[in-house]
Amino acid sequence: MTAVRLLILDDDPMIGMLIQHIARAAGHETRQTQEPAEFFRGFDEWSPTHVAVDLNMPQMHGTEVLATLAEHGCRARIIITSGADPVTLAEAEREASARGLTIAGVLPKPFLPEALRRLL
Repeated sequence: MTAVRLLILDDDPMIGMLIQHIARAAGHETRQTQEPAEFFRGFDEWSPTHVAVDLNMPQMHGTEVLATLAEHGCRARIIITSGADPVTLAEAEREASARGLTIAGVLPKPFLPEALRRLL
């Protein structure tokens, strides 16, 4: 089995740390940040197998992050996280898939740890 390397982008540090804690407890490597610029540097330097991206962030909307990942030929499995309504989440998932990204799934907030573990 390939080791999971999860890079997390969420403007809420508590959510980022929660996702990181759940993934680490499952034996996965993780890094997390609240800053899109740091996320993209980490993506280039660390080559994660999975990324978790929040949709609603003040510096850069998650759909912009996903578009940028697609432009860079991202092959990591994407987990879209958000407290947005189900229609918005489904739309973001469809748009990301249409851009050629591999979507592991959507993680609506709030979420149970098992929901995240299933996506990893």
